[in-house]
Amino acid sequence: MVVVYLTVQQIRSIHHEMIEVIEGERYACLHPGIRDNLISSCLDRPRTQIHGYTPYPSTFLKAASLIECIISTHALIKGTKRTGFLACDLFLEQNGYYIDAKAPIKSFVLAIARNELELPAIADWLKSHALRK
Repeated sequence: MVVVYLTVQQIRSIHHEMIEVIEGERYACLHPGIRDNLISSCLDRPRTQIHGYTPYPSTFLKAASLIECIISTHALIKGTKRTGFLACDLFLEQNGYYIDAKAPIKSFVLAIARNELELPAIADWLKSHALRK
């Protein structure tokens, strides 16, 4: 299976639309609030390979590494948790899954932000709440 990864432009679009909805169009245009170097690092993380070793071999570990990185590095000035989740959800969607809308998303994202979940637990949560497209 070929993995489809996100781009910086997709993150910019997700973040802009989310900020526009939450804060209004003027705020979204004046304050993009994206730290490109951190976002780029977060987008590269799921692709990591070290001398043939892939630390994130499954789709869910890749998605977990993405959401954890965006949220924990504060790659965005505002809307980090929301954008992190939406980016993870888009990554999963592009790779054949989506998160069940009935899943306890808010508590999951807050647990990541409070560093209460290790990467394998994040991946397990995503896998247990994902549905095939």
